[in-house]
Amino acid sequence: MNQTPKKHLILFWCLALGGTIFDLWTKASIFKKVGPPGSEPISLVQNILELRTSHNTGALWGMGHNLPYSSLIFAGLSVVAAVLIVWWLFSQGAAKDFWLTVALGLIMAGAMGNCYDRLVFGHVRDFMHFHIDPIGFDCAIFNFADNMLVAGAVILMLLALKPPPVEVTPDSEASSTNSSSD
Repeated sequence: MNQTPKKHLILFWCLALGGTIFDLWTKASIFKKVGPPGSEPISLVQNILELRTSHNTGALWGMGHNLPYSSLIFAGLSVVAAVLIVWWLFSQGAAKDFWLTVALGLIMAGAMGNCYDRLVFGHVRDFMHFHIDPIGFDCAIFNFADNMLVAGAVILMLLALKPPPVEVTPDSEASSTNSSSD
């Protein structure tokens, strides 16, 4: 049986549950303050960042929003992802790696925050709109769950690019010592 460090178990659940709660709290707060989609946005940084409410039935950045039953499909995928994350971390021992635990905790938080929205509201509540008007850049409206999903995915990509550790065996140490004494 794979032994998971207790501190990684605590870290994962703090990120997953804390991130989900934070995401849902920010969505509720912003929608209460700004109002439903179509309400006047609140500028945070003029011509760059505003609070603008939106409903998204698709995945990240609205991908797949035209699929029939898209909210239920993506909610189902979130549940499957959550089960696989918990299985991989704690049954397969992946939680021994600190950064993998962080990445999957963030992904779990994002998936659960948006899954809740899909199951309760039939869509995801988005509210952050990043745009740079002088150059015509306009990013899709997003939320903190999306940020956590992206941050977790970036950490996973960086981990995948990291070279594997070099294993040092007693034989390799002896051969390197012998070759350096020649």
